[in-house]
Amino acid sequence: MRIFRRRLGRRKFRLTREGRAFLFVTIGVGLAAVNTANNLLYLVLGLLLSLLLVSGVLSDLALWRLRMQRKLPAKMFAGKRALIEMTARNDKRWLASISVEAVDELDGVETQPARFLRVPPGESVSATYGFEAPTRGLVELGAVRVVTRYPFGLIEKGYTIYLPDEIVVFPKLLDHAPSPPFEQMPGDAAPMHRTGRGSEFAGSVRYYRDGDEAREIHWKRTATRGELVVRERDQDLSLFVTLFVDNVRPSDAGNLEAWSEQFEQSISEVATAAFAYLNQGVSVQVRSSDHASPLVLGGAPPDPIWHFLAMLRPARAGSPPETGKSRAA
Repeated sequence: MRIFRRRLGRRKFRLTREGRAFLFVTIGVGLAAVNTANNLLYLVLGLLLSLLLVSGVLSDLALWRLRMQRKLPAKMFAGKRALIEMTARNDKRWLASISVEAVDELDGVETQPARFLRVPPGESVSATYGFEAPTRGLVELGAVRVVTRYPFGLIEKGYTIYLPDEIVVFPKLLDHAPSPPFEQMPGDAAPMHRTGRGSEFAGSVRYYRDGDEAREIHWKRTATRGELVVRERDQDLSLFVTLFVDNVRPSDAGNLEAWSEQFEQSISEVATAAFAYLNQGVSVQVRSSDHASPLVLGGAPPDPIWHFLAMLRPARAGSPPETGKSRAA
């Protein structure tokens, strides 16, 4: 691993388009100086070569002792642009790093660069870049190219570091999805008292969490405590719905493309419907032909269901179903 990282960290450089034009002019001046023995041309040649030398030295200093760190968003949805944060840390004591770009690599495809105009010595600066995942599923992150064209734009110098990470891209959410009917839980799952999202105020409050609705904020107690708190409500666990996704791939190879499109569409519909049901206080579980998601109680975040749908893959006809019990979320 150390050898691999060392190889990734080797600095590479290339001439930019402007740099190639500059080099062509420099060679022309050099040939003219040799043929004419004109001291003025030799002086101009020396100035041109010194610019190339200074460009190489200053670009090295811009990249020297510069560290990168990536911060992923809490959630990422297919077809929706998300912002990924890149932080540059300059460990130099006196010199700033100027005009640096960090180009991330997601699933082998380079993204838009995160640009750092100036990173002061001993400080950290954050920049973001946008990424839109075309499909759901697991996205792996690996190499990051750190490059600079400072100071004259003649040479692009950089190196590659390895920052392994991964994020699960949730299914695309639709503006509207058909909602299948829900059913009451029988027997031991009869209505019971539980604090959560429901219709009746339970009299207690809790701290605000991501995903809570603004209308549930208890403003009087928020003003008293100085922190956002939301109302706890009595939740009726008798409302329960099971959503089904048919992930059995047909044996007819001619219909695979059309089936794949319909399969992805059904996953988006189920993800949207599950989100709507949970917001209404209805407990939700998703089943496929061979797997089952965790049971998510009404009012709880839908992340376990979205994660299940994001990782759901087509199954062969006749594959045995999963027999394990689902756990409550």
